Amino acid sequence: MQISTLSSEIAESLPFERVSFSHQFLIVGSVGLGIAMTIVGIWLGAETERAAVNRVTAVSAAYVESILAAQLRAVPEDALTTQAMHDALDHIFISGVLQRKIAAFKLWDAQGVVHYSSDDSLIGQRFPVDETLASAFSGTVQARIVAREQELATGGQDAGQRLLEIYVPIRISQSDKVVAVATFNHWTGNIDREISSSKLRSWALVAGVTLSIYLLLFGMVRRANGTILRQRDDLRSQLLRLSRGYEELEHMRRRLGEAGSATTALNEQFLQRVAADLHDGPAQTLAFSLMRFDELVTALSAGSGAKETSAPDVFRVREALRSSLEELRGIATGLGVAGIADLSLAETVDRAVRDFELQYGRTVEAHVESVGVETDLAVRITAYRIVQESLTNCGKHALAGALCVHVQQIAGYLNIEVADQGQGFDLHATPLNGRLGLAFMKERVRLLGGTFVLESTPGCGTRVAVKLPLTIKESIVV
Repeated sequence: MQISTLSSEIAESLPFERVSFSHQFLIVGSVGLGIAMTIVGIWLGAETERAAVNRVTAVSAAYVESILAAQLRAVPEDALTTQAMHDALDHIFISGVLQRKIAAFKLWDAQGVVHYSSDDSLIGQRFPVDETLASAFSGTVQARIVAREQELATGGQDAGQRLLEIYVPIRISQSDKVVAVATFNHWTGNIDREISSSKLRSWALVAGVTLSIYLLLFGMVRRANGTILRQRDDLRSQLLRLSRGYEELEHMRRRLGEAGSATTALNEQFLQRVAADLHDGPAQTLAFSLMRFDELVTALSAGSGAKETSAPDVFRVREALRSSLEELRGIATGLGVAGIADLSLAETVDRAVRDFELQYGRTVEAHVESVGVETDLAVRITAYRIVQESLTNCGKHALAGALCVHVQQIAGYLNIEVADQGQGFDLHATPLNGRLGLAFMKERVRLLGGTFVLESTPGCGTRVAVKLPLTIKESIVV
């Protein structure tokens, strides 16, 4: 229990754990989707640029190849280096229609020798055959983006532009043999603008799709987080209820132990009182009767004065035995109530009042109202004991004054009130636990889930008020 509590405290102390699940997703998801969006955007940009270059390469290569094919259709292979051929190519690439579209032009042979160039200083020079040039001689059109060389700048062109370098295989005399490779550098101004526009649209599409996915996922996570929070609150409420229930069970267990101890102590005190009553009452009387009976037997056996002594002694023995019998009946009445199971609540209260009136010879003003509802036997027994013990205390201590018993049913509860106008007593000077009868009454009422109130003032009488539930199936408390 301590370990789990400590781990939960440590987890709650971490900054990230104090953030809700939806906010965690907001942070982690934005970073993750941002990285994914960047990767996809870069890849789409590269693919867009590659597609644009390939498209322009194909169109430009076909256009240039068609012009060169018309120019070199009937020219033999060794005529590529003649002055007439140079003049014809100058007319096309330097002063012709391709002047503003092509920044530079070269004509290579398979050994890397430049047979023609728009830059006269390069004619006749030999360069290493790189992979791109070799691939072009194998019959494949090649293209690549290169940085614009400063010497290629011409009037009206942006010195910061890049160049698209295209390698076009040249075939003459209706043959598939590649006799030369034409290399020309194409201005990329329009291509760059098209690529930039395509990249911008690609990035916008990727960003829109990513944002839509992110918002959709965030909405789902937020709703799930709400469910989790509600379930967590429900679990906390259930845990709180279980904890309170456990505390109540512990409290009830302690109260049960206390009630058991109190009941044991009260029973022991009650047994001691019964033993004292038997010893001081019927036992003494029976001992006196037995002693007088022995004297009577002795006198009768001696035959001396039997007639003079037998009659009074027999009368005294008879009275003593009768007194013992009455005392035993009184004690038995206090121990049990015969036939109470067959009585109603009103009859039970009336019997307790009549028993008191017969025993003490005093009149009780009894009022029993609205008690026609069927009640449990335990409630009737407790009501009898409350009225009996309260009236008995009145008979013993309230030697004068009126006695009143008031019983009524209100809202599922039975209210019992017994009052006298005797001398009363000081509750603080005489604790409740010091009076066995009052302690028994209070314990009986508490076990049935009722309330017990005792009011008394010296010189103003005593009042006992009890409130009991009519049914005790769910009302018994410990």
